[in-house]
Amino acid sequence: MYEAFFGLSRRPFTSIARVDHYFPGEAIEEARQALARCIERAEGVGVVVGPSGTGKTLLCRVLARAFKKSFAVALLSSGRLSTRRALLQAILFELGQAYRGMDEGELRLALVDYLTLSEDCPRGMLLLVDEAHTLPLRLLDEIRMITNLVSGGEPRSRLVVAGGPVLEERFANPKLESLSQRIATRCYLESFRREETRAYIHAAIDAAGREGEEVISSDACHAVYQAPDGVPRLVNQVCDHALLLACEAGRELIDRAVIE
Repeated sequence: MYEAFFGLSRRPFTSIARVDHYFPGEAIEEARQALARCIERAEGVGVVVGPSGTGKTLLCRVLARAFKKSFAVALLSSGRLSTRRALLQAILFELGQAYRGMDEGELRLALVDYLTLSEDCPRGMLLLVDEAHTLPLRLLDEIRMITNLVSGGEPRSRLVVAGGPVLEERFANPKLESLSQRIATRCYLESFRREETRAYIHAAIDAAGREGEEVISSDACHAVYQAPDGVPRLVNQVCDHALLLACEAGRELIDRAVIE
């Protein structure tokens, strides 16, 4: 709606995580680099912890894109999963394999056969589990058993799990001791800092075809930071709405008053 008014090629602030909108903020970029090393070197399980809106889903998608040429990638959003059968079906679906009409045992064997015999994944699978804190303990343990698969001295499955702060509490459960022992990398996401918020806002507008400072002032960016305390998802929402309001008012520069 406001793109033409501001001379933008696309909407710079969206409500969904888009890989092409990735901004290398300090916390998420450190996490990306650490997890990439963990995956490449098969060090063990990678864990990402962060409050809502800090980029966990985006980070999972960035890693999926980065490794899709090296591994068979399965990216799961665990909110809909409650049984082992559903988990195995979801993994096979993500891998493009048959999953209908099979019981739990058949699904497990189909996954093992694919990971050990198929030429489609010579280096095995990268399993990324988003919202992992919502998974029942039995499914987290099932995932642990999948990572036990080894062929030719190399693991056939590499694992990254992402979730809210409660995820660490779940790993403290004695039932998950074996999985906890496999954790090699822990990463923590957090909100943008004040100057980081300004840099992110201007970079998003730059990528959409305009100079960020010509559209939203630095003082307005600082007001955006204060409103949602730098939470990236909420920064997106505030900026998108500010652009809409400014367009309706015919204002070509967004200042602090528009944000307030």
